[in-house]
Amino acid sequence: MSSSWSEETQQRVEANKATALAKLKAKQTTASASPNEQGHAPPLPPKTPGESTGAGVVPESVPFPEATGKRARWAKPIFEYDLSKMVDSRGGFLLDDEDDKNEQERKKFKFEDAAKINYDPPVSLDPSQNPKCKDCGSIEIDPQFHQIFHLAICHKCKEAKPEKYSLITKTEAKEDYLLTDPELKDTELLPHWSKPNPRKSTWNNMMLYVREMVEEYAFRKWGDEEGLDAEWEKRESEKRKKKDKKFKEKLADMRKRTFTSTWDNKKTQHDHVFGDAIYDPQSGNTVQKCQICGLRLESEEF
Repeated sequence: MSSSWSEETQQRVEANKATALAKLKAKQTTASASPNEQGHAPPLPPKTPGESTGAGVVPESVPFPEATGKRARWAKPIFEYDLSKMVDSRGGFLLDDEDDKNEQERKKFKFEDAAKINYDPPVSLDPSQNPKCKDCGSIEIDPQFHQIFHLAICHKCKEAKPEKYSLITKTEAKEDYLLTDPELKDTELLPHWSKPNPRKSTWNNMMLYVREMVEEYAFRKWGDEEGLDAEWEKRESEKRKKKDKKFKEKLADMRKRTFTSTWDNKKTQHDHVFGDAIYDPQSGNTVQKCQICGLRLESEEF
């Protein structure tokens, strides 16, 4: 194929080959040489004037950004940190161990806080010092009932007697035992267990009471069980009377409005039926009156 090239083309190919070999040799020399103290890259091999590249004609000398005294726009500032003097603040969200312990010590125990209940109380070696179940005498009492309600009862007795030791809500205590809000909020009269509302977390906490304690207080308040039943019947009868009275008032108002509208229709939409003409001596006219709506019709006689 080279025989088909012209002499001028053959010379240009050899010149380009020589130039490429010179560039490769200069690149290898630059890679083997160490950079200078300022960290600048070694200068590129000089280019002949008028040498063409992909971007066009390259001038004889191109100055680097450092030579002009200006900073390269892609260069970023360098900051030096002394890691030995830095303090771990944990992002401002977590407390130190000592501060966390002090915060826990400042919190006091409340009956409403079920998370702080000790579910495994220590057992004394002396059997007489351990609290016992008031029904069966077992020392395996329920810690929740013992610490919140001050009631010594074991798990078996609690499950076996729901009519005495089941938990009821504040609403049930008000409706079934006729107790008031101040009485139910008094922890000395009726201790309660405050838990998050299962229906919605943003609502007020749910207050739970032991059925036996609520019944004892209600019987003392109303005399006995019969007194509580009598008061409940009395309130229910009053509710029924109020409901019947309200219904009768609404019914009477509806009848009144219906009768008024019917009477108005009779007065506005009917044929007048006038009676006999009566002479009025004061005005000197004859008067006729409608027998349905009472309309008066006066006529003057000449």
